[in-house]
Order: sequence, then C-alpha cells, then structure tokens
Amino acid sequence: MIEKSYLSVEDVAKRFGVNPTTVYRLAQRGVLPGFKVGVQWRFSRAMLESWVADQVTIKQLKAEER
Repeated sequence: MIEKSYLSVEDVAKRFGVNPTTVYRLAQRGVLPGFKVGVQWRFSRAMLESWVADQVTIKQLKAEER
C-alpha cells in the first residue's frame, strides 16, 4: 500500500484521535501546519511529524524550567 504524502482533515483527525472539527479549528488558527486546495485542507505528513516533535520539545523545555 502506498502512503499518501498529503493527508485530509479526516486522515489527520484519525491519526491524532480527535474530532475533524478540532483539526479545522487548529488549521484555521495557524496552529496546525496545513494549506487549502480550493475549499479543502491538506496536511503534509512530514510537516505534521515535525510539528509533533516540536510540541514534545516545547513541553520538555517548559518542564525543565520548573
């Protein structure tokens, strides 16, 4: 099976175990890295993996500051 390079809102929601509405909100706010093709949001698999790694790093840094 070939993995897609770009994911839909539904794909991202399933991957993170959240509601698709949450994905829309985060993307519209610019929190989640994505782009629109027409009216549909698309997300790069590589960018999402980088975003997750950044979130983990930020949490670790904040924990170390305490």
